[in-house]
Amino acid sequence: MEMKKSSRKMQAAETKKKIYDNAILLFNKYGFENVSVDSIVEKAEVSKGGFYVHFASKDAILTEMINDYVNRLDFSYKSFAENAPEDAKTTDILLSFVDQITDTMEKIGYNLIKLAYRIHIERNNENDSLLSYDRELYRVFNTLIQRGISRGELRNDLSAEMVSNQFVTVIRGFTYEWCIRYPEFNLKDNLRRHFELLFAGIRR
Repeated sequence: MEMKKSSRKMQAAETKKKIYDNAILLFNKYGFENVSVDSIVEKAEVSKGGFYVHFASKDAILTEMINDYVNRLDFSYKSFAENAPEDAKTTDILLSFVDQITDTMEKIGYNLIKLAYRIHIERNNENDSLLSYDRELYRVFNTLIQRGISRGELRNDLSAEMVSNQFVTVIRGFTYEWCIRYPEFNLKDNLRRHFELLFAGIRR
């Protein structure tokens, strides 16, 4: 009996992965808006009922893809903080970190970032990993800011947590600006300039 249950779980997991993988292939090839649930089930060779067992909509697939990507990104952010040069100025490290974030977003692409914003604005996401205050992104900013405070480089009358939250909010705001002004708006240059202004206010 247990073996049958285990076999059914494995089969269900394989079906879900098959749907997910084929949907991503279609999204990348034709664009998210041009792919239907019908085309996904045809490509994955599963029934429409089988699709809805695993995903409420094609938005749910995109959401899962974004959440998976966020988890991988956060791992790379953690690695960045752990390998920061000991003798470097904290503000220089923070600028490099901001550059890494914008480089990553540009690699993900404007279209996917725009869709991610839409999904989260509409609250069509059961797993809000992109919005969680427990994300590694916040922790890295917090760690670096605390580093600067302890070394006397940054003001000590501001909470590292508050500054971290403000930094992430700024990044989100500039990313939104990038989405509505694409392709004229240069995300990296504008975000870097703004952070240099922010650092002028928190340096000791």
